[in-house]
Amino acid sequence: MKKIITIFVSLILTCSFLYSQVGYSPRIDSISNLVTTQSLSLLNRELSGDVATVIGGVPYTILSRHSNSVHNPKAAQFIFERFQSYGLTARYMNYRTNGQNVIATKIGTKYPNQYYIICGHYDNMPSGSLAPGADDNASGTCAVMEAARLLAPFSFDYSIIFVAFDEEEQGLIGSRAYADSSYNRGDSIKGVLNFDMIAWDSNNDFKMNMYSNSASYNFSMLAHYSFNVYQPVMQITFSVGNMSSSDHYYFWQRGYNAFCGIELMTDFHPYYHTINDNFANIKMPYFLKFTQASLAALMTFAWNYTISFNHTPITASSDTGPRTASVVITSPYKLKKLTYGPRLYYRVNSGSFNALNFNYNNLDTFRFTIPGQAQGSLVEYYFAAQDSLANFVGTYPLGGRGLNPPGTTAPSSYLQYQVLTGVQTNNQPAEFSLSQNYPNPFNPMTNIEFYLPKYANVKIIVNDLLGREVVELANLNY
Repeated sequence: MKKIITIFVSLILTCSFLYSQVGYSPRIDSISNLVTTQSLSLLNRELSGDVATVIGGVPYTILSRHSNSVHNPKAAQFIFERFQSYGLTARYMNYRTNGQNVIATKIGTKYPNQYYIICGHYDNMPSGSLAPGADDNASGTCAVMEAARLLAPFSFDYSIIFVAFDEEEQGLIGSRAYADSSYNRGDSIKGVLNFDMIAWDSNNDFKMNMYSNSASYNFSMLAHYSFNVYQPVMQITFSVGNMSSSDHYYFWQRGYNAFCGIELMTDFHPYYHTINDNFANIKMPYFLKFTQASLAALMTFAWNYTISFNHTPITASSDTGPRTASVVITSPYKLKKLTYGPRLYYRVNSGSFNALNFNYNNLDTFRFTIPGQAQGSLVEYYFAAQDSLANFVGTYPLGGRGLNPPGTTAPSSYLQYQVLTGVQTNNQPAEFSLSQNYPNPFNPMTNIEFYLPKYANVKIIVNDLLGREVVELANLNY
């Protein structure tokens, strides 16, 4: 009996065995952790007028950043001068009489004409004489400025553009002007990381939203994975749709990859657009982790520390003999193959992990042999590989660490198979296939076909890259 199950998945998930992910880099980790409570607090206090700063060599208090306020140009000047002080090339983009974006650029060494943008709007609400806007959006602007400060001394493969947009509150005017001009010039923008309101968390659960559109899905998911790797405390609700209320939107409209990172919308700032959106109501532990994760994601893109594992998981059976695990590992960087080459780590019945070196290699394909185990055993395993210069390590499942050799720190979840007890019943599917979502790879419909030799129960589960169960699609008799 053959049945075809058509399943509609509300989350956009890739049902394949190719796992593209980010690598863990100690260098990225150490740089992003240079963002401190002290540095972030002072910057936010200066931008929100909680303390005076120095602009043009003169003490000044930024009482408002509203686009119609006399303080708005001073806020722009403050950002501009800080960009310059970091050693970056800074400029204003004046797109109309009272609108100016503030821009700084770090030129890439390999791809100087291809850009990643980190951005946030610096203007705020409400109108009137006082508008601190500490969360909306001094917080996102601080992330941009801290990225500029800490990344300025380093060389990256891709160019990085740091942008503080004006007039977001008036209808995304500054970011639209930038996206339109970039499109008209034919700029090669690889991706836009937009941060808007990243400093409110009423219950300290570290939850956040990440908004993508379908065209930006792969780019946004790599950012998601980067947050998972470097700041796993951040709990991301990932959504694909047409969220149009922040500065990423017009980049989407111009065909560029972009996402918006923002505090959890169901835990929204109670003082939004009021004079009480001030530094006293900033949640610093959340703000700090969000900012550190944002920098880590940006560096992951700018250095292109990505890696892919293509592996068909080992299936359960009653066979007590050795099992072969084959994986195809690819990366923009040359992988280490000899000393400290790819490894498979396995353990039996929750014991200690054992490391295996590959016993076969052809180009990007590696094979490992897991020793045979007794019936009733549960075998858990994961893969690890590092680049030839030991700059980063990738594991599958995601989340492991350790270099020279790779993967000595295990991820939090593993692949697994059971050595079944007794005579094999052959109730496992004899044949199955996961059909590509054709013609649109982001079509939420995936066809799963399988054949059973006899009437049996079928359970289909979707797991994310960390191995966590996302949804149970079927648990029925066929």
